[in-house]
Amino acid sequence: MAPWLRRLDVTDAPDVGEAVRAFADAAGGLDLVVNAAGILSVAKVVDMDPAAWRRILEVNATGTFIVSQAAVRVMIAAGTQGSVVNISSMAGKVGDPALAHYSASKFAVIGFTQSLAREVAEHGITVNAVCPGVVDTPMIADVARGWGLTMDDFMKIQLVKRPQTPAEIAQAIAFLHGCRSVTGQAINVDGGTYFH
Repeated sequence: MAPWLRRLDVTDAPDVGEAVRAFADAAGGLDLVVNAAGILSVAKVVDMDPAAWRRILEVNATGTFIVSQAAVRVMIAAGTQGSVVNISSMAGKVGDPALAHYSASKFAVIGFTQSLAREVAEHGITVNAVCPGVVDTPMIADVARGWGLTMDDFMKIQLVKRPQTPAEIAQAIAFLHGCRSVTGQAINVDGGTYFH
């Protein structure tokens, strides 16, 4: 296994920094980082354990900060005009019941994306977010169970009457990496659920 290929806790700043530097050294540079680590649980605010709140914010928001910080340090030091793409969510634009902790973390990702984009633009680095809607994954299955819904119920509010696919999320990431005039944006990939 390559020395830079490893499991990481995105909240462990020293380990993340070392892993990002090791990858850049092994690959001959770093021009794209995608912050896709995320966790979710379903709980109403009145019932929520504060530890669950903290853990979701720590992984989804603080993890995005830690990985981005390590990546832009490497890009700036190397003079690389790279890209940071953060995975937020439609829950980062519209709060949903029983997802206050998740929504708060994903709203934070969008705010962080905008701020970092302004900070690193002078280095030719773009920073954007992708906001998936209903992607057919175990995570969305947890939400459906928590809300007592089916995938068909979710599809009723989408213009595109099928779940989004991981490949479509990857296409949005590739677009944002390739289009150097787009920065500070949070792009919906949600089957036409919301217009922003």
